[in-house]
Amino acid sequence: MSAPLKICFVALNGYAAIGGRAGTSHIGGAERQTALLARELARRGHMVSLVVLDHGQADGEAIQGVRVFKAYARDAGLPGLRFFSPRLTGLWSALRRASADVYYQRMAEQTTGIVAAFCRRHGKRFFFASASDYDCLPELPRLRKPREAVLYRYGLRRADRVLVQTRHQREMMRTGFGVEAEVLSNAAEDLADRSVVSAPGGALARDAGEASGRLAASGSDRGAAPDARGPEVCEPRLSEEFAVGGTKGLRVLWIGRYTPEKRLEWVFEIAGACSNLTFDIVGDATGGSRYAEDLKARAKRCENVRLLGRVAHEQIGALYRRSDVLLCTSEREGFPNTFLEAWSLGVPVVTTFDPDGVVAEFGLGRVATCVPGVIEALQVTAADGVGRERMRVCCRAYFEREHRVERVVDRFEALLAGTGSAV
Repeated sequence: MSAPLKICFVALNGYAAIGGRAGTSHIGGAERQTALLARELARRGHMVSLVVLDHGQADGEAIQGVRVFKAYARDAGLPGLRFFSPRLTGLWSALRRASADVYYQRMAEQTTGIVAAFCRRHGKRFFFASASDYDCLPELPRLRKPREAVLYRYGLRRADRVLVQTRHQREMMRTGFGVEAEVLSNAAEDLADRSVVSAPGGALARDAGEASGRLAASGSDRGAAPDARGPEVCEPRLSEEFAVGGTKGLRVLWIGRYTPEKRLEWVFEIAGACSNLTFDIVGDATGGSRYAEDLKARAKRCENVRLLGRVAHEQIGALYRRSDVLLCTSEREGFPNTFLEAWSLGVPVVTTFDPDGVVAEFGLGRVATCVPGVIEALQVTAADGVGRERMRVCCRAYFEREHRVERVVDRFEALLAGTGSAV
């Protein structure tokens, strides 16, 4: 873009994701996506700001080229009145201090409506982006208070641009809300560029190169075919048990929060039928719950399941490199960040959710819709070494083509400038 743009991202839980003090807030997919876009735009010379909660940090501090403004403290104010003060007044004030031309907010919440109202009042442009399929359902199952749903609908219908993760979400927005949206792919860091411990037997570059050579010799061009809330920041290191290996058969990785829609209980049933495989579980409940405690108790009875707890994001690359497959058992997602991270290292997925059918279409893993189907998909993957190599190459090629941060931000810049469209 010829002139630097002034853009403000609004992610109240985004302080830790942008590089602020660790442990101050949950880092989910929406926060990670926002941070990736903000950092890359700042790197390109744009004037980028971010509005977050008040964790006691200095207002307007600069982190990786992004000015961070604080809105209000999470628990400040009196119940029943805190929506107005300090939440509404604090957020409005932070938006004003950011003094941007464009404001971007991701995920369905009451904040959507407040940011839209601010932009409407001050003649600014507002971009809204969906974070999952749940944001596109007209019944809005995750917004429990009527006020939240009213404000979200208000903001959604007044956004200058609505961005979604998949074509499926675009259709959901059209039929459920009467809103026309554009598809902008999620971005992800290329974990192959990171200095992390390589997988046993060598790094991805060598494995992918060998596999590519075999595929080329066989005449296959599948790898060159033409056209997600993540783990929270916590433990500084992986356990020695995980680092040294000592597992049997295929190594399966599951990452997510312990919530009913993620269906972690499926993993234990699958593990019971796949004693030749090892299952590593990363994540925990966002807060204490009986559901999560029951899952942990059940895991202790499975000899081939290991609960690794929460893992710091800088250790994620090591997790994927030591895994053969990423497993997703979710009922519904958007476009999981975990898929993109895995594909950046050539790790295929076995999944119950296939965003826009890309997993099946581009050979990025296997898709199943029930427990027996997942069991079969894992066992077929375990027995088919050549197939795994082929999927590794396909995963890497698809990631390079569609989800590298630089490629996604190229498209985003064009949208911000009004000179292009996403999809």
